[in-house]
Amino acid sequence: MPGTLIIYGSTYGQTERVAHRIARVLRDAGHVADVYNGDHLPGTVSLTGYDSVVIAASVRFGRHQKYIRRYVRRHAEELNAHRTAFVSVCGAAAGAPRRAQGYIEDLLRETGWRPAITQSFTGAVAYTKYGWMTRWIMTSISRRKGLPVDTSKDWDYTEWDEVDRFAAELAEAWTPNKVTLS
Repeated sequence: MPGTLIIYGSTYGQTERVAHRIARVLRDAGHVADVYNGDHLPGTVSLTGYDSVVIAASVRFGRHQKYIRRYVRRHAEELNAHRTAFVSVCGAAAGAPRRAQGYIEDLLRETGWRPAITQSFTGAVAYTKYGWMTRWIMTSISRRKGLPVDTSKDWDYTEWDEVDRFAAELAEAWTPNKVTLS
């Protein structure tokens, strides 16, 4: 049974969590969903084996992962022939939605991909995973925004209810027409 291919790019793990959450909701709705890290795609993964595709990537310093941009650019024509969605995980999604949308538009303009659906979710501040420079930058940004600056733990800002709703809407939209027998 054809299903949904989910490819993600994640720097500190939050987008990976979002991708797996989307897959779980799709599976709970009866769909087949396969999830792969875009930086370590097996050579056997082919878009032709799926009838829908979700690409998820995080924004770091204003851009989505290079390997995701490269993959989408290389496969844009094939992606444009599928039912597709793009999910961006970005700290700006909560406080600066226009900026978050701009990151999505930049990726689409750069790659030529035209997904039917795009969505942006807020990510996390992963203080415990950052190097000292990134931790310092993120602490400064968090302090300016009035967010927690306790670097001994990570801060999850993802709207998980919204992720679930988005995935449920995908499951509904991507369910083949059911034939009812009388």
